[in-house]
Amino acid sequence: MSSDPVLQIKPGQTHTVLIEKFAHGGSGFATLQGLPVFITGGIPGQKVSIVITKKHEKYLEAKVEKVVQRSKDEIIAKCTHFGTCGGCVWQNLSYNKQIQYKEDIIRETLEHLTPADPAVRKNLAGRVLKILPSPQVFNYRNKLELTFGFSSMRSEAAPPKVAGGKPQRIYFDENPSIGFHQAGEWATILPITECHLYDERLPALLADVRKFMDTNKLTVYNPKTHRGMLRNLVLRRGIHTNEQMICFIVQARKKELEPLFQKFMGFAGRPDLKSLMIVEHFGLNDKPEEPKIHTLVGEPFITERLFDLTFQISPFSFFQTNTLAAEKLYTAIAAAADLRGRDTVLDAYCGMGTIGQYLARYCEKVVGIEAHPSAVDDALRSAGLNRIANISFYKGKVENVLNQQLRAGGKYAFNCIVVDPPRVGLHPQALSAVITHRAEKVVYVSCNVSTFARDLGEFLKNGYELRTVQPVDMFPHTAHIELVALLQRK
Repeated sequence: MSSDPVLQIKPGQTHTVLIEKFAHGGSGFATLQGLPVFITGGIPGQKVSIVITKKHEKYLEAKVEKVVQRSKDEIIAKCTHFGTCGGCVWQNLSYNKQIQYKEDIIRETLEHLTPADPAVRKNLAGRVLKILPSPQVFNYRNKLELTFGFSSMRSEAAPPKVAGGKPQRIYFDENPSIGFHQAGEWATILPITECHLYDERLPALLADVRKFMDTNKLTVYNPKTHRGMLRNLVLRRGIHTNEQMICFIVQARKKELEPLFQKFMGFAGRPDLKSLMIVEHFGLNDKPEEPKIHTLVGEPFITERLFDLTFQISPFSFFQTNTLAAEKLYTAIAAAADLRGRDTVLDAYCGMGTIGQYLARYCEKVVGIEAHPSAVDDALRSAGLNRIANISFYKGKVENVLNQQLRAGGKYAFNCIVVDPPRVGLHPQALSAVITHRAEKVVYVSCNVSTFARDLGEFLKNGYELRTVQPVDMFPHTAHIELVALLQRK
């Protein structure tokens, strides 16, 4: 047997370590026998008993089994579901410490993960500005999605349907409830009674939803058997308008639903309710591809304002989750772009066009690109509502549009390109096309600092330099980080 202590470390073992800091993604970081350990469920300063979950060649993964000694920065979490829900991983850490760690994560990620010369990489951390905190630390979310389901899934073996066939399982729909999926638990939910990230009236609404379920005995969707009616509950609110939306997503046709409409109307008298809807959904994914909406109260949208702009938000529109912090984010984008009156701006991955519509006042022309047809429809409608004439939209994947309709040297010469890609970062062809346009400035809005660091390496190799990185905290109590980076062509 080897005497090397590193070789003796195995998955399933327990060890006691001191969490030193946070790593990218919000995992706690410690060392064990000289190996880095990335730990789920702890905060810096805690001494914890951990269970090794995975062993890699150069690092370990683990989860907290027990807190042996608390951190001096630790506070009592506000929510009774903290530690089991998984939505708020940092609610037991003071907010000032949360944003300090987010700044540190960005600096360390850029310095260590950007594929660039070490001398260049060393200076990147110094480009990171002080983080802009969220104006609201609690009750900041303008959208919440809950799932109807079961906290456990009892099943029994059953004989094959045909001789020699595969054994079957019978699943029992017992104790239906409403809540959140926990990490890695797609088939069951954690029933919840509160969530301090959403509106303060949520507990009363959840109590009424449970009463509604008990009174009307409506079936709940089972993801194992794909049977049951009630699937999801989508809630949205306008922070500036006080308008609220309640949207039930169900697996049922209109002829089944019509006799039930009056039962759902029991939610119609809630304060500030502007939209009550039922949406038909028969697909396997949580989000309907082509939703059939039945509006019982108001319109199939609520309105919200950003600055002096008005937007109509449907149940499935993409709109920044933290409205007040979004205004800080857009102000940071405008500051980085520093537009002049004759500039032409590309807004790539534009969603419903909120960034482009805000920037349109500072420049001659904005061109947006978005792949999702419904988002483009939302963008066109809101641009008309806001009477913005100097903006247009292209429907399609960014890489396709930039390599076909909007090739470099073609219809537009972009002075500034704004990109706000999903967590995976820029598609390689989109990245290449953006660089080919040789815009004076690229403003990169990122929700994933590691993929931004990867893409940054390509910009640095192709004539751009990183001028500033402005972090904005859009998601208090979570490890999610938003940043606005200014890349200037040399």
